[in-house]
Amino acid sequence: MRTNNGSRLTREYRQTLRANRERVFPLLCPEREKQWLPGWDARWIHSDSGFAERRAVFATRHGEAMEVIWVVAEHHPAHRVHFVRWHPDAMVVDIELDLSSPQRDTTALDVRYAYTATSEQGVALIEAMTLDSWHAQMKNWEDHLNAWLAAHPA
Repeated sequence: MRTNNGSRLTREYRQTLRANRERVFPLLCPEREKQWLPGWDARWIHSDSGFAERRAVFATRHGEAMEVIWVVAEHHPAHRVHFVRWHPDAMVVDIELDLSSPQRDTTALDVRYAYTATSEQGVALIEAMTLDSWHAQMKNWEDHLNAWLAAHPA
C-alpha cells in the first residue's frame, strides 16, 4: 500500500509462548534479548535502568549495514511494549508487542510491524519483503524464545 508518496507495509503475527506473560515480558528487552536470540546485539544510547523502559534509546547493527536506531515508545510491564526504529536512508518501523494470557502458563504475543519507506531505497526493501519470509522470521523468534524458556525454568 502506498500513502503520502511513500510505501507502507503492515504485518501481524501471533506467537504462542510457553510461559506466563510476567515471565515473558522482561525478555522483550534489548539487553535480555541477548540471552535468547543468537546474533542479537544492542548498544545502549540511553536507559536509566540498563533495560527497556519508556523513552530508552538503543542501536543495533547487522553486518556492515548502518546502525538502526530504536526508541522504546511505550513500556507497560507484562502487557505491552512498543518500539519505533529508524533505518537511516530507508524506513521507519513501528513495532507493537501485546501480551495476553489465554491459559495459565501460556502467553499470546501479538506482534504488529508497520514498515514505512522514507526513500526509494526503502520502497525497494519493502517491496522485496515476502509474507513467507515474515512468517519464517516470526517463527524463528518464537522458537528461540520458547527454547530459552524451556531451558531456564522459573
